Amino acid sequence: MPFSVREAVKDDCLRISQIAAQTFALACPPDTPPAEIDAFIQENLLPEHLEALLQRPDKELRVILNEGQVIGYSMVSLRPESLGVPLADHVPELTRCYLSASHHGTGAAQFLLDHTLRSLQGPVRLTVSESNERALRFYQRNGFKTVGETHFQCGADLHRDWVMLRC
Repeated sequence: MPFSVREAVKDDCLRISQIAAQTFALACPPDTPPAEIDAFIQENLLPEHLEALLQRPDKELRVILNEGQVIGYSMVSLRPESLGVPLADHVPELTRCYLSASHHGTGAAQFLLDHTLRSLQGPVRLTVSESNERALRFYQRNGFKTVGETHFQCGADLHRDWVMLRC
């Protein structure tokens, strides 16, 4: 499949929001209450939230296209908040790397991750749910090592995430 990656633009935000809504639940523990997932999406992943991110110089939002259609996106935070994990603090964070479910297993996620990582100099961190085995294996194959843990608040639901670092 012919993939390409480019910086996101305002016209991409609706499609990115649709992909975010489709994939966010996959990144959460399976017992996360649907109401909490829905609330998180409404508070963080609507097109207007993504448009606001495009205006922030500390965020890099990219889309991956297949035959001209947006099929996924990545976001890097260049100055993320401290996690209290010394090896990973003050390191850019890959905060999102999501693909529409219809493109899982096509190599698109690897293409997007490779392109995103090439844009960064030095180490990069990410957090991933301890229960997201598929993502954990993917990131481990790509050189990320677990260096600590943190928590992710999804409404009233508290998730334990692994902090991973690639040097």
